[in-house]
Amino acid sequence: MTTRFDRGERAAEVPLWTTCFDPALAVYPTRRIPIAQVIDPLPVSHAPERIAAYRRAMEEGDRFPPVSVVRIAGRLLVADGHKRFSAYRSLPVTEIVVEVWTTRRWLRDQWEQLRRKTRQQWTLLRRSATDQQARAQATRLLWDTLGHWRRVGRSLVRRFVP
Repeated sequence: MTTRFDRGERAAEVPLWTTCFDPALAVYPTRRIPIAQVIDPLPVSHAPERIAAYRRAMEEGDRFPPVSVVRIAGRLLVADGHKRFSAYRSLPVTEIVVEVWTTRRWLRDQWEQLRRKTRQQWTLLRRSATDQQARAQATRLLWDTLGHWRRVGRSLVRRFVP
């Protein structure tokens, strides 16, 4: 569970998961900060099995892009990497390497997600008039979307209701 990690002349034993976020995989600037400074506005996940898989991979030494954060109202919020963040937070850690997105980058990401999902929904809606498989996909997408907003609501309730 530990590996040798050389820094200049001295080597130290460090847990594999402390180096699982690789700054070389980031596009924007990275920082090492206390994990307590990062807020995940959507901590309720729809994929606990993926979070468990990420944790196992981190414990085994796999490398991942840093979790992306955006500064809003003076706080660092997870913008991308909610599952990786949940997995990492479940380890005995105090610091995390994050990629710091600009507000413009975060807004572009939100816009792209909205555009992609809207296009997907319209395509399925058009096809569902004549294609039974498209109707099934449209129904699944509807339930996935409703489930997403349910998780958002549950996350907000957990955050703001005592």
